[in-house]
Amino acid sequence: MTTSAGIGVGLADGRPFRLGFLLHLDHDVDPARAYREAVDLFVAAEQLGYDSGWVIQRHFRQGREHVSSPLVLLAAIAAHTRRIGLGTGVLVLPLEDPLKVAEDAATLDLLSGGRLELGVGSGPFPGAWTAFGKDIADRHALFESSVARLHGVLEGEALNDLGEVLHPPAPGLRRRLWQATTSDPRWAGPAAAAAARAGDGLQLSRATGWQDSALRPALGPTVAQQRQAELIQTYRSAWVDPWAVGGSPRVQVSRAVYPHPDRAEALRRVTPGVRRWQSWSPRAAARELDVDAYIETDGALLGPSEQIAAALAADPALRDITDLLISFVPGVPDHTEHLRLLTAGARELAPLLGWHSSSQLLPV
Repeated sequence: MTTSAGIGVGLADGRPFRLGFLLHLDHDVDPARAYREAVDLFVAAEQLGYDSGWVIQRHFRQGREHVSSPLVLLAAIAAHTRRIGLGTGVLVLPLEDPLKVAEDAATLDLLSGGRLELGVGSGPFPGAWTAFGKDIADRHALFESSVARLHGVLEGEALNDLGEVLHPPAPGLRRRLWQATTSDPRWAGPAAAAAARAGDGLQLSRATGWQDSALRPALGPTVAQQRQAELIQTYRSAWVDPWAVGGSPRVQVSRAVYPHPDRAEALRRVTPGVRRWQSWSPRAAARELDVDAYIETDGALLGPSEQIAAALAADPALRDITDLLISFVPGVPDHTEHLRLLTAGARELAPLLGWHSSSQLLPV
């Protein structure tokens, strides 16, 4: 398949896909301002036709992020939007009570008109586990038990000897549950297969070189991209439809993009953010790289939309997805630049890959 622009499209093997964006809020600004800007960005994304927007969860500004309560933030966003899907990418489930998560999520789902996409994972920051009185060494076992509990609650199982069940009910939310896999290769394959057997969507984060011994080769996919492609096949091979309602696998993959007609200018714009990220990095090697090398290792794609689209089309992990999630990192842009990037992503980049908005595009 080729688009009208002539780019060979391997993305989703030419099938339609949904477009989402992942919101990072790591600026050193007052959190109230950060939350107001988050609402503005979701409103703009909805006007641009994005299918969904996703927020991450970080406790105590770990990763310099402001969002410790993603469902609360999404409730505020829901009040200002009408159509766009509202996702968690991801909520750190083992540090929560799954029953309370289900209650909060069900309430938000009703308030938003059934728009919540509930993504859960185990979280990368040991300090959060310590603060919540849990051992990160138990993360995989705790995640599995927490997901099983969440499944049962959302499916309406009796929660006590009185036979009481989840209220408010969330009849459609169970089929909008996503699991983010671990990056640990010992657990990733079994975790992807478990998500498939549960009928949950599979969430994969950005493919970077930080966990690989080799950087991206001059030709061909990165090791991380190929690993993700293999995980997706593991997931799809294990898929079952537990409700027998014609459900199908859901695969979301995230990629970092920074569309701009001039790559040199794009590099200049991301440099302050990259330098901030490098100053926080626990990896000495990351702090020593120049900006271009850091971006290469981070897997971010900068420059004209046509070039980014070609790179995404050649990405083996994107050949069999249902959802493409774009983020504008490394280094989070200021609010005005973030709006420009959202616009470029929806109006320039994604159409080159065959995406079409399911809603009318409106001015931003």
